Amino acid sequence: MSALETQELSVRTQGSSLRSIPQSKSVRVLPTGAFPILILGLLAGGMVGHLLLQTRIQEQGFELAALQTQVDHLSAEEAMWRATLDRQSTPTQLAYAAAQLGMVANPYSNILVLPTGEVLGAQKPVKGNEVSIISAAPILPQLTPAEEMADEAAEAIDEDVEVPEEAASEDETTQEDWVQP
Repeated sequence: MSALETQELSVRTQGSSLRSIPQSKSVRVLPTGAFPILILGLLAGGMVGHLLLQTRIQEQGFELAALQTQVDHLSAEEAMWRATLDRQSTPTQLAYAAAQLGMVANPYSNILVLPTGEVLGAQKPVKGNEVSIISAAPILPQLTPAEEMADEAAEAIDEDVEVPEEAASEDETTQEDWVQP
């Protein structure tokens, strides 16, 4: 051996400052069976939560379907009432209703200025025989068979009387005809 090698060997044996450190007791290791149990518990909890969520979504779907059916029925009823109102508010129908109440048309027109409230023209009373065409009761518009049956059904409901069989069976309109797009 050379002198250099002997000197290195003596340094290694003399100054060995390496020592073993005792293991710390604060570090805790889980037993090998606890980790799979924890994972299975999390998986089971997730599946139960998913099942509850799906059940609630399905219940809300049924509620939504029921509410949508109710909306469809109410929309059809609204369309029916709007059609009745439109039919009764035509100028001919209003003139007929006014004549039934004893009202007559005024051939002497006046103009009302809205911003000032001033009336332009002379006010004259109407006796009812000034113009024979205006004072005659107008002819009612002809209703379709479906409209007549709907009027009869509405009157029957108002009077708490049953709707005749022929009115219920001969009606060719469907609910889709009532709903406006």
